[in-house]
Amino acid sequence: MSKKRINWFAIILILIIIAALILLFFQNVNAITGHATSQSTVSNVTIQYYLSISLCSNLSSGIWFGDVSSLPATDLNGSHNYDNTYPTLNGSTYCVNISTDGNSAVDVCIKADDHLRSPANDVIGLNNETYSNFTWTTNMTHPLLGSQSAITTSYAKSSVNVGVGNWSYYRFWLDIPVAQPSGTYNNTVSFKGVTTSSACGS
Repeated sequence: MSKKRINWFAIILILIIIAALILLFFQNVNAITGHATSQSTVSNVTIQYYLSISLCSNLSSGIWFGDVSSLPATDLNGSHNYDNTYPTLNGSTYCVNISTDGNSAVDVCIKADDHLRSPANDVIGLNNETYSNFTWTTNMTHPLLGSQSAITTSYAKSSVNVGVGNWSYYRFWLDIPVAQPSGTYNNTVSFKGVTTSSACGS
């Protein structure tokens, strides 16, 4: 009986090939789990300015200068110029609130539609109706009589950069000339909020 001869060379060669395949497999496994690829993109949103103002009740009900029996009259006080008790005594209750419904600070603009006119079409010139304003608080001094401006028929900035939830307080005065005819005189005063540093517009 003849003995089969073991081909050790072939066995060693097969073992080397198997070992190489095992090493190749583990190398690829590490390549899959140990490396990554990534991509990026931008998230974007634009939030528009949203402004909201409201008038205090005394301002929304009108600016009243009362009954005048003696002329000339200088710096007649609006009826609510000094009737505030909070935050301090004798402050104004004419105010514009920058509502928390908005999301941006506001510049407040003011104008009147016309001179003060009577039903007989007599006129008190608009340059006689003046105002002063002060932001955030009011007291006996502020808004200040000595810093008033005449109301005009074009919007003009009265206060700037009033933050959300804050107030701009106003006082109003009226001068009446000596020969002014009797009658009840009216005009309409308007307020507008614009984004800070923007023009008031018309």
